[in-house]
Amino acid sequence: MLQDLRRTLKSEGMVAHPIKTRAPYLRGYGFDPGVVFDVGVDSGTPWLYRSFPQAQFVLIDPQQDSAERVRAKGHLKEFHFHAAALGAQEGKATLMVPHSAKGEETAMASLLRRTDPLAKSFTKTDKHYVPVRRLDDIAVAYPGRAGLKVDTEGSELEILKGAHDTLKRCDFVILELSLTHRFAGVGAPSEAVAILAAAGLEWRDVLKVGSGAGKRARPRYMDVLFTRWLS
Repeated sequence: MLQDLRRTLKSEGMVAHPIKTRAPYLRGYGFDPGVVFDVGVDSGTPWLYRSFPQAQFVLIDPQQDSAERVRAKGHLKEFHFHAAALGAQEGKATLMVPHSAKGEETAMASLLRRTDPLAKSFTKTDKHYVPVRRLDDIAVAYPGRAGLKVDTEGSELEILKGAHDTLKRCDFVILELSLTHRFAGVGAPSEAVAILAAAGLEWRDVLKVGSGAGKRARPRYMDVLFTRWLS
């Protein structure tokens, strides 16, 4: 049956890939972080939490109710939460939370204006004034070897710019990397890769690809795993 499925996919110009956003896959690298920073939480990242049950988790999201959503879903019992956006410098910013026919789309909240076709599905956008902090200023209170996940709908590059010291002690970074101009002012992928390379973190694997529908769809973003070269 599996071979038949593979042949069918191949005839349509497609292939089957394993799901890599799973705890067994990430644990297979042998990481043992003392603390894991989850930046851009929304309702939580359960597979990441299950990967390192012994680690301390620090969740960072400008949406105040994000922590309650994580608790309500039972994804994580013990964690530290910081209600703030992250960037290259401290300050203030406007968080835009879109609505669609389904209701509030908290997972698509962004500091940047969305410019891709998905924006056409929004019925309205709520705007909230939120504090912006540097990851380094938060992370200094959580010493030791670390892991980092960043998924913030377009502002990932600015977050890396404010994480110089933190990146030096990260054994891995999972980063959502935009491959198209999904947002106004979104940074080029090469800039983010260069910052991580300067911190000793190399592109290791693509965990997930976000594409449009159809076999000719081009990727819009990737969730990329970066690790130490000797990992």
